[in-house]
Amino acid sequence: MGKRFITIALWSLVAVFIINTCFTDKEPPANTGTQSQWLESFEVAAPESYDLVLENELVRTEWSATGASCGRILLKKFTPELHDGAIVEGDWLVIYDSKWVEGKAGASSTSYRRRDAFRLIENQSDFLLPADETTRIKQNLDSVTWTAEELSGGQELRFSWTSPEGVDLVKSVRLEPGNYHIDAEIKAVPRSKVAVGRDLTLSLSTGGGIRTTDDNFYPNPYVGVGVTDYGELDDVDFLLPDGSPVANRAVAEQWSTADIPFVVEGSKYFLSSIRALGSSRFQGAVAEVLFDDLAAAEDMALEGSNITLSASSEYWKRASVAGVFNLHLGAIDTYEAKQFQWYIGPKDTRVMTEDKYGEMAEVIHYADYGRSFFYRMFLTSYVAPVLLWIMNMFHSLVGNWGIAIILLTIVVKAAVFPIMRHSQIKMAAYQAKMAKVKPQLDAINKKYGKDPQKKNEETMKIYKQHKLSPPVGGCLPMFLQMPIFVGLFQALRSSILIRQEPFFGWIDDLAKPDALIDFGGPVMDFFPFSGVTTFNLLPLIMVVLWVMHQRAMPKPTDPQQAQMQKMMAFMPILFGLILYNYAAGLSLYMITSSLIGIFEQQVIRKRWPVPGSPQAKALEEAAAAKGGNQ
Repeated sequence: MGKRFITIALWSLVAVFIINTCFTDKEPPANTGTQSQWLESFEVAAPESYDLVLENELVRTEWSATGASCGRILLKKFTPELHDGAIVEGDWLVIYDSKWVEGKAGASSTSYRRRDAFRLIENQSDFLLPADETTRIKQNLDSVTWTAEELSGGQELRFSWTSPEGVDLVKSVRLEPGNYHIDAEIKAVPRSKVAVGRDLTLSLSTGGGIRTTDDNFYPNPYVGVGVTDYGELDDVDFLLPDGSPVANRAVAEQWSTADIPFVVEGSKYFLSSIRALGSSRFQGAVAEVLFDDLAAAEDMALEGSNITLSASSEYWKRASVAGVFNLHLGAIDTYEAKQFQWYIGPKDTRVMTEDKYGEMAEVIHYADYGRSFFYRMFLTSYVAPVLLWIMNMFHSLVGNWGIAIILLTIVVKAAVFPIMRHSQIKMAAYQAKMAKVKPQLDAINKKYGKDPQKKNEETMKIYKQHKLSPPVGGCLPMFLQMPIFVGLFQALRSSILIRQEPFFGWIDDLAKPDALIDFGGPVMDFFPFSGVTTFNLLPLIMVVLWVMHQRAMPKPTDPQQAQMQKMMAFMPILFGLILYNYAAGLSLYMITSSLIGIFEQQVIRKRWPVPGSPQAKALEEAAAAKGGNQ
């Protein structure tokens, strides 16, 4: 009874978690900030082109002198998604494009031009660029024209601009070979007495134009801010836009802490993160919710002009976050400078190492494994990296991620088998004792059927007399397998390792459903069929094998356990529905696990039965009969 109940409870917990993950009603982002935002000026048009280029063998970044900011980034080692119909430019993936968050000028105070990456703006001050005395509208540093220079053989860009009050600003960005990050420096030099002694409050923003992946299991994009405790990274505070604008001129949230090591904008597979170098960290951060111009354009192409593009439409799905820092203007002609590191690349622990990126490398851990109590309860932050390491090791040997998942499954089952065997022996001994006292228990049930209290007292006397109690370790294998299942579930849905990696035949991307047949759209317009756009074979095979595995299990003699087993029969179908559109890699794991379970039931337990089990008794009787015949 106890084992069945715990099994149902655990799997029900996982089912609730997966359902909430896939069909969550997200809380609107909290508007915790009161920081006044400058009113954006549309007097200066956004750049039409970004003709200044920094690139190496991994990354191509395109910049403009208008705003001294980056409008487009391409990753040369990655290709577009296989099935989403994205525009392909050669073999490179466009990971960032500011046009994807290009707002339109209008009456709404949430309107904006666009959000270039690594843009620099002035906060809460009119000193560098005074606002109009009547309208309070002003230009900002992302719309002025800077002087641009190419240095170091094209590896560095230097932007410079002088304010009306005589402050020189210099923004230098450098991309070294072999890096996914840009080293940057912001420098201010006072040239007039009126500037001396002032503090400039500036912000560097991620921009909001990172490439997203359509996946209900992994909502994205998101932004986050590193949170420290006694100078050490303690957590990352994340904000996920819910598809609606927020008050206070699109300010979704702000952080006033004076010790922020980095800000990050992320998606399922990629990150854009800005790290403050040296002893001085960001002195605060501000997140914006932005209009997703790309999603709106794609829907307009599919559905025509019937979609709504107002300020309250569902396309407020982008987000940007900016780190705030100060530059003190000291003596005339004496500069103050701050250094930064901007990472824009894959969410890959093999690339984003702690040696190279310090605390910023831990954002992968917090984004994928530490964002909920559920993951922490099942030790996902420890289990998932280990599973990925084992998969990576097998992949280096066999060269196929699908086979690596199969080998991982075999290793996991082999590691758990001794504990399961011990548990089975204990459970068999317990069931053998239960079989001996079953006539007495049946008699008690018959005699005291109308007196539950008396029946319970007499039953407990029998249990005490025969020292009957369910083995403590009976459910241990289930507890051990749950963290593995949850860890693998999360690892496969978030790791870039299996992105676009084929298995065989029609399975060309283990990170997506296997999609044997593409229907070209939802098969029906109502839930749950509205989410079915392809015929996925692997989940169906998974359900069939789960059912076969259940039926191959020995039937319990205890009526209550038998009833529990019947109740468990619906779980394979439920999980098949929930995981129908999930990654083919997870289906492959579950299929392999079920095949191993069936093999154990049909072969191992028959040849090496658990002592005291019906199989063992059958073998003993057969051996005795054979000996008697001789």
